[in-house]
Amino acid sequence: MSGPSPAARAAGSGALPDPGVAPGPAGAPGPGVAPGAGALPGPARPDPAARARAALRAGRIAALTAGGLALGKLIAGQLGHSMAVTASAVDSLTDLFASSANALAIQLAHAAPDRSHPFGHAKIETLATAGQGLLIGGSGVYLLIEGIRRLLAPEPLRLAAVTLGAMAAAALITAALVAYLGRVAARTGSSAIQADAVHYRTDIAANVAILLGVAVTYATGFSRVDGLLSIAVAVYVLTSAGTLLRLGVRDLIDTSAPDERVGAIEAALDAMRARGELLGHHGLRTRLAGRTLFVDVHIELPGDLPLARAHATGDRARDAILAAEPDAEVLVHIDVERDEPA
Repeated sequence: MSGPSPAARAAGSGALPDPGVAPGPAGAPGPGVAPGAGALPGPARPDPAARARAALRAGRIAALTAGGLALGKLIAGQLGHSMAVTASAVDSLTDLFASSANALAIQLAHAAPDRSHPFGHAKIETLATAGQGLLIGGSGVYLLIEGIRRLLAPEPLRLAAVTLGAMAAAALITAALVAYLGRVAARTGSSAIQADAVHYRTDIAANVAILLGVAVTYATGFSRVDGLLSIAVAVYVLTSAGTLLRLGVRDLIDTSAPDERVGAIEAALDAMRARGELLGHHGLRTRLAGRTLFVDVHIELPGDLPLARAHATGDRARDAILAAEPDAEVLVHIDVERDEPA
């Protein structure tokens, strides 16, 4: 059994509703539910335009910050002859490109569903996250090669105040940016902003490590510390790239929601069964697409239940799921008791 065709669900498609779907109550958005086949669209999410603007603004701020850090570190690294600081500048330069791509992806991902993309464009953010992982991985390989080269052929450092001051400032600025991105990611559910926050969080540790290492080099004169730090930063960057790549691939292959989120949905439906509103439920499926969780479930009702009451029960089941997952897109099928295996 299935719900209405994707074209019929697409916003502004102009397609006629599925004849097997009963109309929803007056003023309700979209089609209602038919026994065994109806789709219950979730209510409009609170102020999605404002959340899209917040995510887009955060992406642009991250890109501008990365550009400033890259320029500052590059100047400090060249003046101080520090490969570790220059390597960090290259990392910040990749941050600039990655955050810029994220900002564009966020703008595209929040576009309204259309006939060609009836489920929306949320996976554009996911694609940007995976692309960011690949880009960061490439910069990590470059830093690893340069670190080995500097380890084999060390050069004395100079201008301690410039290099140390640049890295201290970079660590503080990056910490402030991570705190800001974390708040925006929690408020908007944007996977691209979450990826930015994860990435810049690793930059804080890298900046602090370089700061301490350069200080040790100036204090002891052991110039190979600079090369060792470059290699350490490269390994850290590659680890960060792997994390972001896994995050992006997870959503691109329609991975189910984590167990605790699925458990919350099941608990909401089980509570309805305990109150006698449902005979049971089965066929619960979830998939992640960027900031959106898609939920598909079958609920079991008595065969002699009037259509209007069945529809109302389906509405309550949808609302119970949305109480656990406010940003979900919920599809509820109404079955006559259990007509298929779980």
